[in-house]
Amino acid sequence: MHKVIVERPRYGGGCERHNRRANGPIEERPASESMRAAHTDRKCFGENLAPLRRWLRSQVGRPWDDVYSEACSVIKPDSTVRNHIKVHLLEMVERRTFLNNGKVWCFRAGWWNATEVPVSEIGGSWATFYVHPRSGLLCEALPGRRQPSWRDREAEKLAQTCRWLNAEVALLKLDGCWFECRMRPLPADDQLRTYDSASRQMLNCREAEQKYGKPVCCVSKRQLSHRKLRRLGLTNSITASA
Repeated sequence: MHKVIVERPRYGGGCERHNRRANGPIEERPASESMRAAHTDRKCFGENLAPLRRWLRSQVGRPWDDVYSEACSVIKPDSTVRNHIKVHLLEMVERRTFLNNGKVWCFRAGWWNATEVPVSEIGGSWATFYVHPRSGLLCEALPGRRQPSWRDREAEKLAQTCRWLNAEVALLKLDGCWFECRMRPLPADDQLRTYDSASRQMLNCREAEQKYGKPVCCVSKRQLSHRKLRRLGLTNSITASA
């Protein structure tokens, strides 16, 4: 199992034979060489933890002591690779659990201190299993309320000031008022800067993606009327300054 989880196979192979020195003309190759010497791309370190997670899922309902003993009988600490698997095994199982108002909680070590969280909030994260504090059985954390990722938070923040009607028209909130803006794609070269009518600045692709979610710039804008604001369900927060 340690070869499947930790050792990633050599890139290429088969008909592709990626980056093999043996692909050259036969007269330029040495008379004899090892099979390993013909490859410039060697096996590298990988992180395929799906087999380990599937094995833990198949052990749910068993006593954790028995599961860990069985794992230790196979994962011998006689090599760095196998010991690395044991580290991941212990990271996937929350063992410091306790009961709080009839629900199972666990201690989670953070960057600065340890926090107490219910096991329902660890489902889908790195540790998806826990040991029941009373029975000692291995359990799987049921998926609870998913914490929003930074991408979700950024998308929600962007939706407050930018809403796309189609690929060329976007609604932008500028100085508290909503405008209908016609957008144009920017050149792929990040060194080039284009004037943006909405922000009244010179933008490149990276800066435009932070503002609008796409590498575009505004070429024209028109403030939305009260009737169109009601139809779109939008409201102006403050009066635009002159």
